[in-house]
Amino acid sequence: MYSTVERGTPNTLDYRIFYSKDGTLISPFHDIPLYADQSKQYCNMVVEIPRWTNAKMEICKEEPFNPIKQDVKKGNLRYVNNVFPYHGYIWNYGAPPPDVGGSGSRGQQH
Repeated sequence: MYSTVERGTPNTLDYRIFYSKDGTLISPFHDIPLYADQSKQYCNMVVEIPRWTNAKMEICKEEPFNPIKQDVKKGNLRYVNNVFPYHGYIWNYGAPPPDVGGSGSRGQQH
């Protein structure tokens, strides 16, 4: 089972969300398989931005273990505007692992 480990304070430049398995940090790009079951009927998904939230979060390709961090533009944290009657993203936003495009960086994991 996978879990998350939060470091830092939400809505700050130092906030990170790491993934772990059995108490060990892992990379969502490289260490979570695409399929969640042996019959290959169900896929895993890495949720970067949970439904109904405004913070524009993304997987960081440059840092070890590829944590999720808030996107920054011109030195400012990015947020998504509300569109009435909704608050933030109206769905879970993310990607299926592994990074099949190969753009992820494993960093200094091992």
